[in-house]
Amino acid sequence: MSKSFQFSLLIKGIILASALALVLSLGFGLLLSLTSLPESELSLNIILIVSVFIAGLITANSSGTKGLYYGLAVGIGFIVFLFVISSIFISASPSWLKMGEKIILALASGGVGGIIGVVARR
Repeated sequence: MSKSFQFSLLIKGIILASALALVLSLGFGLLLSLTSLPESELSLNIILIVSVFIAGLITANSSGTKGLYYGLAVGIGFIVFLFVISSIFISASPSWLKMGEKIILALASGGVGGIIGVVARR
Protein backbone atom coordinates (compact mmCIF):
# COMPACT_ATOMS: atom_id res chain seq x y z
CA MET A 1 0.00 0.00 0.00
CA SER A 2 3.07 2.21 0.05
CA LYS A 3 2.70 4.38 -3.01
CA SER A 4 5.47 6.75 -3.98
CA PHE A 5 4.93 10.48 -3.73
CA GLN A 6 3.28 11.76 -6.92
CA PHE A 7 4.54 15.20 -7.89
CA SER A 8 1.85 15.52 -10.54
CA LEU A 9 -0.77 15.49 -7.77
CA LEU A 10 1.22 18.10 -5.88
CA ILE A 11 1.35 20.41 -8.92
CA LYS A 12 -2.39 19.93 -9.46
CA GLY A 13 -2.97 20.76 -5.79
CA ILE A 14 -0.95 23.97 -5.98
CA ILE A 15 -2.79 25.00 -9.15
CA LEU A 16 -6.11 24.19 -7.47
CA ALA A 17 -5.18 26.25 -4.38
CA SER A 18 -4.17 29.16 -6.63
CA ALA A 19 -7.39 28.98 -8.62
CA LEU A 20 -9.49 28.78 -5.46
CA ALA A 21 -7.65 31.72 -3.93
CA LEU A 22 -8.21 33.73 -7.11
CA VAL A 23 -11.93 32.93 -7.23
CA LEU A 24 -12.39 33.65 -3.52
CA SER A 25 -10.43 36.91 -3.84
CA LEU A 26 -12.53 38.02 -6.79
CA GLY A 27 -15.72 37.16 -4.91
CA PHE A 28 -14.50 39.00 -1.83
CA GLY A 29 -13.49 42.00 -3.95
CA LEU A 30 -16.94 42.08 -5.49
CA LEU A 31 -18.49 41.84 -2.04
CA LEU A 32 -16.33 44.71 -0.81
CA SER A 33 -17.29 46.93 -3.73
CA LEU A 34 -21.01 46.28 -3.36
CA THR A 35 -21.26 46.57 0.42
CA SER A 36 -19.72 48.64 3.17
CA LEU A 37 -17.71 45.76 4.65
CA PRO A 38 -14.24 46.83 5.79
CA GLU A 39 -11.19 45.20 4.22
CA SER A 40 -9.08 43.39 6.79
CA GLU A 41 -6.11 41.07 7.09
CA LEU A 42 -8.42 38.47 8.65
CA SER A 43 -10.40 38.08 5.44
CA LEU A 44 -7.19 37.55 3.44
CA ASN A 45 -6.10 34.88 5.92
CA ILE A 46 -9.48 33.17 5.60
CA ILE A 47 -9.08 33.05 1.81
CA LEU A 48 -5.63 31.47 2.27
CA ILE A 49 -6.87 28.94 4.82
CA VAL A 50 -9.91 27.87 2.80
CA SER A 51 -8.08 27.54 -0.52
CA VAL A 52 -5.15 25.52 0.92
CA PHE A 53 -7.48 23.36 3.04
CA ILE A 54 -9.68 22.42 0.07
CA ALA A 55 -6.69 21.84 -2.22
CA GLY A 56 -4.97 19.67 0.40
CA LEU A 57 -8.17 17.72 0.98
CA ILE A 58 -8.74 17.03 -2.71
CA THR A 59 -5.09 16.23 -3.40
CA ALA A 60 -4.82 13.78 -0.50
CA ASN A 61 -8.17 12.23 -1.40
CA SER A 62 -6.92 11.66 -4.95
CA SER A 63 -3.76 10.07 -3.58
CA GLY A 64 -5.50 7.86 -1.04
CA THR A 65 -2.45 7.78 1.20
CA LYS A 66 0.10 10.11 2.85
CA GLY A 67 -2.49 12.81 3.45
CA LEU A 68 -0.36 14.82 5.85
CA TYR A 69 2.54 14.88 3.41
CA TYR A 70 0.38 15.95 0.50
CA GLY A 71 -1.40 18.60 2.56
CA LEU A 72 1.84 20.06 3.90
CA ALA A 73 3.40 19.96 0.43
CA VAL A 74 0.43 21.82 -1.07
CA GLY A 75 0.70 24.43 1.70
CA ILE A 76 4.44 24.91 1.17
CA GLY A 77 4.08 24.97 -2.61
CA PHE A 78 1.30 27.54 -2.45
CA ILE A 79 3.30 29.79 -0.11
CA VAL A 80 6.35 29.57 -2.41
CA PHE A 81 4.11 30.40 -5.37
CA LEU A 82 2.66 33.41 -3.51
CA PHE A 83 6.13 34.58 -2.52
CA VAL A 84 7.37 34.42 -6.12
CA ILE A 85 4.30 36.20 -7.49
CA SER A 86 4.40 38.89 -4.80
CA SER A 87 8.13 39.50 -5.33
CA ILE A 88 7.47 40.00 -9.05
CA PHE A 89 4.59 42.46 -8.63
CA ILE A 90 5.42 44.18 -5.33
CA SER A 91 8.71 46.01 -5.02
CA ALA A 92 8.65 46.40 -1.22
CA SER A 93 10.29 43.72 0.89
CA PRO A 94 7.87 41.43 2.72
CA SER A 95 7.19 41.61 6.41
CA TRP A 96 8.81 38.47 7.82
CA LEU A 97 6.27 38.34 10.62
CA LYS A 98 3.36 38.29 8.18
CA MET A 99 5.16 35.74 6.00
CA GLY A 100 5.68 33.54 9.06
CA GLU A 101 2.01 33.85 9.91
CA LYS A 102 0.99 32.87 6.36
CA ILE A 103 3.40 29.91 6.38
CA ILE A 104 1.96 28.60 9.66
CA LEU A 105 -1.62 29.06 8.43
CA ALA A 106 -0.89 27.31 5.12
CA LEU A 107 0.89 24.39 6.78
CA ALA A 108 -1.83 23.92 9.38
CA SER A 109 -4.75 24.15 6.96
CA GLY A 110 -3.03 22.01 4.32
CA GLY A 111 -2.07 19.36 6.87
CA VAL A 112 -5.55 19.16 8.34
CA GLY A 113 -7.10 19.11 4.86
CA GLY A 114 -4.76 16.33 3.80
CA ILE A 115 -5.55 14.20 6.83
CA ILE A 116 -9.29 14.69 6.39
CA GLY A 117 -8.96 13.94 2.66
CA VAL A 118 -7.40 10.53 3.31
CA VAL A 119 -9.76 9.65 6.16
CA ALA A 120 -12.83 10.66 4.10
CA ARG A 121 -11.81 8.25 1.36
CA ARG A 122 -12.17 5.20 3.59
